[in-house]
Amino acid sequence: MCIRSRLAGWLGAAWLLLAMLPALASPVVLEGASQFELHSRHTGRDYRIYLSVPAVPPPAGGYPVLYALDGDASFARLHQANPREASVLARLRQHGPVVPLPGVVVGIGYGCPFSQTMDWRAEDYTPPLSCQACELSSPRHGGADAFARFINEELKPEIARRLPVNTARQSLFGHSYGGLFTVYQLLQQPQHFQHYFAISPSLWFGDRALLAAPLPVLPATAPRLLVLWVGQDEQPASYDLAVDRQRQQRLQQNRMVSNTAELQARLYGLPGLVSDYRVVPGHDHGQMHGYAIDRVLAIAFSPAWQPAH
Repeated sequence: MCIRSRLAGWLGAAWLLLAMLPALASPVVLEGASQFELHSRHTGRDYRIYLSVPAVPPPAGGYPVLYALDGDASFARLHQANPREASVLARLRQHGPVVPLPGVVVGIGYGCPFSQTMDWRAEDYTPPLSCQACELSSPRHGGADAFARFINEELKPEIARRLPVNTARQSLFGHSYGGLFTVYQLLQQPQHFQHYFAISPSLWFGDRALLAAPLPVLPATAPRLLVLWVGQDEQPASYDLAVDRQRQQRLQQNRMVSNTAELQARLYGLPGLVSDYRVVPGHDHGQMHGYAIDRVLAIAFSPAWQPAH
């Protein structure tokens, strides 16, 4: 894994660069953010955990928490969007009646550039299925149950040990494979989070197996919120000449918009579930990640967090 195996290479490269470029600039640091490494006995993997913590005291009951998958790619922008300072929160109050509560963002990553994490996330984020070639770009799949145990049994207790958090205000955020994992958790273990942000979920995986999965029995204590967003351009029309033929064929096969609509139809009216379903015009698969990041904290940390029946 990048966190450890590449350390020696980095050190050697660093010494070489220092020798060649004595005026090399300092690395960029995200002010107010921190990170630590956490090993999982359930997955056997090391994870890099990124933290965005408010500089103000927690609200009554503790900080709400957003757990963000693909933290290596998503955390910096989520941290920037997180209103952590008292002055920022005060300025927000001047511009609108609804101001997010101070909350914690926990980014779950691997300590590598996103492009190098395909095999790990393919294994961690996908449910156990019998398909042989579930995903052509990676031979691995099926580790979602072990990864869920890492989050719920190892990571969450560690975050609670470090920070005063509200265990009744927990959100899970994932895009693409991460969105697939988020849907899988809602279907399998809806008791662990109150908000599920499934952005452009890869529901095509395993011959659309999750679309035929049994519906969950949701806790009666409070309704769960499913945020289910997909970009309209993720499934272009067959006559769209702006998309090259090979990519257009792949997008048509994945049926991102159709699959998401089918999931929404299956879950609509389920007792204990409120959904926010959107097909966003002018956005493709990659653009939906940024679209969601710009909006997710306003929902996850809203003072009116519990959706109405």
